[in-house]
Amino acid sequence: DKVLNNRPGVSSEVRQKVKNLADELGYQPNMIGKALASQNKPIVIAVIIPESDFGEEIRRGVNKAYETFKDYGVEVECHIIKDFDVAEQKSILNYLIDRKVSGIALRPENDDRIKGVIDKAAEKNIPVVTYNSDIAFSKRLCFVGQDLVKAGKVAGNIMAKLLKGIGKVAIITGSFGLLCLNQRLEGFKTVIENQYPLIHIVEVIETKEQKVITFEKTAALLESIKDLDGIYVTGGALAEVGKAVKFTGRSGRVKIVCFDFYPEIVKLVREGVVDFTIGQDVFAQGYKPVKILFKYLFMGEQPESEHIKTIIDIREKESIDI
Repeated sequence: DKVLNNRPGVSSEVRQKVKNLADELGYQPNMIGKALASQNKPIVIAVIIPESDFGEEIRRGVNKAYETFKDYGVEVECHIIKDFDVAEQKSILNYLIDRKVSGIALRPENDDRIKGVIDKAAEKNIPVVTYNSDIAFSKRLCFVGQDLVKAGKVAGNIMAKLLKGIGKVAIITGSFGLLCLNQRLEGFKTVIENQYPLIHIVEVIETKEQKVITFEKTAALLESIKDLDGIYVTGGALAEVGKAVKFTGRSGRVKIVCFDFYPEIVKLVREGVVDFTIGQDVFAQGYKPVKILFKYLFMGEQPESEHIKTIIDIREKESIDI
């Protein structure tokens, strides 16, 4: 019973023997029986969502997953927190662990305090799936999101082609505390520095994705570097970057490469302010963690891999509406 229901208390040797025997006998769990049993003790999956540009699309994915699995007695609850707030994220994680929820999905801050709480959840047999951004060396079950270094390399090659291999580029990033943005930054810099020696990265700016700060820092950048050729935005508050570019009269002259298909980004692509944007299927990053946790908790099914990759989808003006 412990092996078939993926519970602790069995040695790895015995666990493997039982699994092998179950495979030989063609054992399949009784889904109807499990669903009836879960009505007495429902599976509760908690999803922590930062209050940010992509939160609404994450919730759409989460809601779709709930509609798919609710007949099995699964409950899904969303907790909205401030973006880039380590203390609040740690607090809500501890609250969920104390409540003994069945599983947790979150976009973690890349901080040792968050790693410690994720490890604590795992030790209490509460699986954690990270999405959009991962956290290094934690005991999370798996990660759902882009190959972020590769996405950054794609952005670097696009920028290099836009600039014909020569020019000055600035990078605007939301936070140095998010692994996903750092990996996009790393991939971009690797391509530019190793393959395009005539392109110079002149500045890297952190904005915490705050609108006023993003606008002011972008405008100051454009005023101070009159011959700036490109801006690479790793994520967040892109609308304010666009406003600053238009405000300073640099639309079309400064090439912009960014991420995601939020309405304000689509508008800037259509206007020709943004040259290329790279999608990552945010909907799937809400849907898949709930699905993975459901299969793990309800059926004892392990994730197919440690990193469940979402797409790298390149769009420009002619393809933005496809």
